[in-house]
Amino acid sequence: MTNIHSLPVRSVASGLLREFAMLWFDQMSVAWRPGTQASVRSIFGAHLLPVFGSRTVDDFGRAEVLALRAALARGLTPVGKPRSPRRVNRVMAVLAQLLAERERQLGVASPCRELRALPARRTRIQPFSLAELMTLAQTAPTHLGDYILIRGLTGLRSGEANGMRWDQVDWEAGTITISAARVRGRQVLPKNQFSERVIPMMSVVLDAMLRQWVRTGPAGGFVFRTTRGCPIDTGNFARRDWPNILEVAGMLHRAPEQLRHTAASLMLSAGEAPQFVASTLGHSDCRMLFTTYARWIPAALGRPDGQAIAWEVSLALAA
Repeated sequence: MTNIHSLPVRSVASGLLREFAMLWFDQMSVAWRPGTQASVRSIFGAHLLPVFGSRTVDDFGRAEVLALRAALARGLTPVGKPRSPRRVNRVMAVLAQLLAERERQLGVASPCRELRALPARRTRIQPFSLAELMTLAQTAPTHLGDYILIRGLTGLRSGEANGMRWDQVDWEAGTITISAARVRGRQVLPKNQFSERVIPMMSVVLDAMLRQWVRTGPAGGFVFRTTRGCPIDTGNFARRDWPNILEVAGMLHRAPEQLRHTAASLMLSAGEAPQFVASTLGHSDCRMLFTTYARWIPAALGRPDGQAIAWEVSLALAA
């Protein structure tokens, strides 16, 4: 793997594509979140820079793009597993951005136009039912029980929960203000402008926050912490704590992000207005709510499809 930081950043006058790519990365990365920087850096080092080699800035066309995609799709990862279509598409998307900038600056037509992405499954939505969420909270270690419960009822993203500090909690108003997130050990701005929001605390969430205050509040700083007093790390929680909690609860593996999906499906199934749900989750609008969560809404509270309309019809017939 090529070390991206070992390569000099020079003028594109050198005529090498790798030099242009490094300059592009250096100038663009200032606008990226830490996770994006790390992802693109990894793609550059593992997949793009080794292919660029000594090619000149205009010597990377359609044939090379197609060859790279085929090699990625048919090749294996360093641990010997097939590379997922999602990963291949991600690599090609970064390449497309780079070559689009080459076209804007140097007039070399991008060979990535009309390049179809490989078919890939969407992330599977598997929210927990309310009963399952309560079971998870009750079987988790003491310092993580209310962390899981609050995330499953408010829809906080991992970084938002892990980066939450006590000055974001307004006890008098009964709200949580999302103004930061913790990503790769750093406090950063939330994902986008809609992610900066105020979440009302229902009584169950308020009670959980009061219990959490007893654990970490007097010391100030971060709301949720490990047993060593450190902020919860997204990766460590997903790899170590979460699988053990699911195993103890007797549930099949699902990613921690399903807690966010759980909050959405629970709120919608309870009849909350879609705009309220979208605002609570930090979405720009309501469009994705029903397309993403519709099939899970009835099951979230154990209510079968058709029950509501059946009740209305029976009342009408009895009148």
